[in-house]
Amino acid sequence: MIFNIVNMRRKVYWIKGKIGGIMLEMKHICIKYNNHVVYNHAYFCAKDNELTVVVGKSGSGKSTLHELLTFQRTGTYEYYYNDENIAYLNENQQQKFVQTHMGIVNQIPAFINDLKMKDHIALCQSLFHGYDVDELAEQLEIKHTYSLYPQQLSGGEKIRMSILLALIHQPEILVFDEPTASLDKHHTQLIVKLLKAYAHQGHTVIIFTHDALLKKEADVVYQIENCQLTQSIVSGPQTIEMKPPILTNSKHYTQYLYKMFEHRKLLKITMIIFVSLSIGLCSFSILYGQSVIQKYADQLDPLNKGGIFYHEYSLMDTDPPSIGEELDAVKELSHIKIWPFVIDQNWESHLNENDEYMTLRIYQNGHLENQSKIETSVGAFCVASYNENYDYKINDVKEINNDEGVYISSDFLYFLKTGQFIEDFVAHKDELERMCQEVNEKTEVEISINVPVYRMIDNDMDDIYYKTVNVKMKIKGIIETPYSFSMSSINGILDVDVFYPFSVIEQYQKELSKTIPEDAVPFYYNYYQFVVEDGYDFHEAKEDIEALGFKVSSTYDEIYTKVQIVKQLNESIFMISGLIMLVVLMLFFGVKYNQKQDYVDFIHFFTRRGLTVSRSRKMLGIYFLYESLICMILSIVFMFIIAYVFFALLYNEVFIVRPSFFAFCIILSLCIEIGIPMLILRGIRK
Repeated sequence: MIFNIVNMRRKVYWIKGKIGGIMLEMKHICIKYNNHVVYNHAYFCAKDNELTVVVGKSGSGKSTLHELLTFQRTGTYEYYYNDENIAYLNENQQQKFVQTHMGIVNQIPAFINDLKMKDHIALCQSLFHGYDVDELAEQLEIKHTYSLYPQQLSGGEKIRMSILLALIHQPEILVFDEPTASLDKHHTQLIVKLLKAYAHQGHTVIIFTHDALLKKEADVVYQIENCQLTQSIVSGPQTIEMKPPILTNSKHYTQYLYKMFEHRKLLKITMIIFVSLSIGLCSFSILYGQSVIQKYADQLDPLNKGGIFYHEYSLMDTDPPSIGEELDAVKELSHIKIWPFVIDQNWESHLNENDEYMTLRIYQNGHLENQSKIETSVGAFCVASYNENYDYKINDVKEINNDEGVYISSDFLYFLKTGQFIEDFVAHKDELERMCQEVNEKTEVEISINVPVYRMIDNDMDDIYYKTVNVKMKIKGIIETPYSFSMSSINGILDVDVFYPFSVIEQYQKELSKTIPEDAVPFYYNYYQFVVEDGYDFHEAKEDIEALGFKVSSTYDEIYTKVQIVKQLNESIFMISGLIMLVVLMLFFGVKYNQKQDYVDFIHFFTRRGLTVSRSRKMLGIYFLYESLICMILSIVFMFIIAYVFFALLYNEVFIVRPSFFAFCIILSLCIEIGIPMLILRGIRK
């Protein structure tokens, strides 16, 4: 068989101003482990155009010398390359020397398990400006392995492929460790003749072996005995043919990193989905707490720390309830302000029962804009009083800055302007906003309110008699629909359309109280609004009032209950997401730890082909970054999906996603997909 090493363009290189051959020389090699001496002032030399073989028994020091030659081990010795001492090079310089001059083939070849062999070849060609190797692959009888992954190759095929990859960049010095250990006789003879032919074309080939055939075919043989290297010389051809410097290019290798994702894609995608889902769930748990809890918590301000209390009594009582003493006791409670409160739900008895309709009007700039009529028996809208001495500042109220006037709901404003009720707030959202924007200090409404005048107990029934009066006032503010004004919500069932000043009630009551029948009693308030001063606890005040025999209702209490429920739900979600994250992290760490050898082989693959460890780790880091990018995109998508299900479907609300949640997903993805693998790989060397 004739072995034709692919002929390559050659350039003569210069060393110390003269054309010369390559020679590696190691002097005064002294290696000692504990009390065991491996080498004692040993000498080793290897030249170009020679096949140099090092033989010795197991444990004699072959591996030690191999590691010294390739800078994988430190020791006491002198190391010369063409008469230049390279023993004192730093680590980066040593790696650069290997990159420039050497090719290394170990007994256990290193491959990238997620790349096919054709990708290994193309990668090496891209890194080292390699040439066509199909002819050499045919000589090595491994062309059929191009479409296979490393784990699909036999031991002998791995050795032959490793030799092929080492020869791609035509290294000046080729170092082998037991290249024929996994080969049969046929392939052993093939490799021996190939390496001998490569050496005699102007290269330095060094083989560490116990194979008798290699020893027989060698030009120079070193026998390790008694801590020394004994040389035997067999003359070989002396055809000097100089080698070009190795040209490396790292711009194209990233495409092969992406191919690594194609192998075992299902496993990798599954792991990324699990990690992304857990990150998205954790992000949502924070989002849920920040959005929902904060939404309700923002309403727990001094305004909403007010409530309504009324005396618990039976309407069947023949005697009117006496709450004077109890009310005085409430007034004595510290940190509480109280005012009478009136609710008109339009289904009570009226003094002017002949009024079948209530007329509602809206004015703009003093001119009537529209009017509507509502049957009094329908009870189509609800009004309630508010106290002018309290500052009603709430996000849901659009202030017009009038000194006095009424608060009206946006849907009631729609009715005033159109004479129609809103059935779908979403469909009329834009129109409602437009109408609210049109309201200014010159906008007035005329409504009918029922002024309570007296009580009449008849047939064991307590009836309140009202006088319907028309009130024309400016609009002080707009209540965004739907909303239950905190001062009016009794048991959370009352939505008020209009709030008018309490002073209006007092004004008309003074005039109408003169007409009270002899068998009637003056109207007394059984509803009172209370407000807890800033800095004090609402629940404590509520308990004090209830202890006096009053029943208390407040939107604050309702919202506070919602906050507690949301907090408990959020804690549950956070705990579940945390447990899921812990399980996923353990699983992810286990998978990555099991892949540690793959990553080690990745680094070794490149370092044995001349790249530095730092550069190899950087390449692997790019691959981890590629996976993390997929993870962070999916985690953000999952966060949105989960948030949509909870907010849109369950709460029928729009959720707010702050930039911090995106940052959380990104940072956590980077920490997991890059941090954990790099932590596992910490401390790896060649």
